[in-house]
Amino acid sequence: MTDNSLELADLVGRLILAGFEGRHFPEVAELITRVRPAGLIFFKRNYDRAGGPAQLRELIASAQALAQSQLGRPLLMAIDHEGGLVQRLPTPYTRLPAAAEMAANFGPSEAAGLTLQGARELAATGFNLNMAPVLDVARPGSFIGSRSFGDSPELVTAYGRACLAAYHQAGLLGVGKHFPGLGAAMIDPHHDLPTLATPASRLRKVDLSPFQALGREGLAAIMTTHARYPSMDGHRPVTFSGKIVGRLKRETGFGGAVLTDDLEMGAVVKNIQPGEAAVQAILAGHDLALICRRRAYINEAQEALATAVRRSRISPGRLADATGRTEALLSRLSGLWPAQATLDQWFGELLNRRQDQP
Repeated sequence: MTDNSLELADLVGRLILAGFEGRHFPEVAELITRVRPAGLIFFKRNYDRAGGPAQLRELIASAQALAQSQLGRPLLMAIDHEGGLVQRLPTPYTRLPAAAEMAANFGPSEAAGLTLQGARELAATGFNLNMAPVLDVARPGSFIGSRSFGDSPELVTAYGRACLAAYHQAGLLGVGKHFPGLGAAMIDPHHDLPTLATPASRLRKVDLSPFQALGREGLAAIMTTHARYPSMDGHRPVTFSGKIVGRLKRETGFGGAVLTDDLEMGAVVKNIQPGEAAVQAILAGHDLALICRRRAYINEAQEALATAVRRSRISPGRLADATGRTEALLSRLSGLWPAQATLDQWFGELLNRRQDQP
């Protein structure tokens, strides 16, 4: 690989947050050296029950060491750890209540204490980015269900703030989702593309409120959703909407990173090829394209993004904005990350917890 092609591969890789299929280092090593991603995202399939937390910790540490030697930079190590139905790691990791259960049974300060326990376990394992909290304001019958803290923007903001404080205390960054608010969706974007006929006035007063409030308070990253909002953009879903993502960055002044939701979801793949989806998402203003599993999709996105950069379809300014915001995440993490002795202590406490029962 020539210096120019390596530079292009690195620029393009920094636009991708990638998942993988298995549990072992050779697959991860090949992904890091070939794709050169901004980071990795982990799921239940990547956890080896026989090896347990120790094997997962070693996998992440080895991936970070390789990234430092091959890429000259650390990786974002991400996971979905909302609690309730969306928690990827089994016991001995603490089982957290769903957001709705948390809000129904605990005050924000108590919720922060519970969240802190789980966040410390994630940090001790090597994770530095949690795809939470959910900031969607729920409506009756919405598919989001117990993943939302409730039906009030003030309540969602208060509990979202508490969770973010706990993540920061443990050394993690959180990702608020799913902008501009998915609480009224009756269709799950994992399966198909929802259209939300929410009036602009209600979006401003209700759905956008938690994102705006926490964005002003230093929320590091926001994930958008795969859905159409005709009152905000009559033509494009959020994933490909420069109007909507631009509103987030310009009108609200959000200075953090903006991520897509998984580009492998039905809402996307039923309507557009993965490579073009990644390009259009970056053109719309997203800083990271999330592709959670299939290597073929990651490869297609990598090739399409490289072509778009070479042909100046993605401008140098857009690239600089995206990579700058990702670098800012890593810089912020360096200021939060606990001392190794603290991480070792937390990991020892995790290992001493009761193991899974058959």
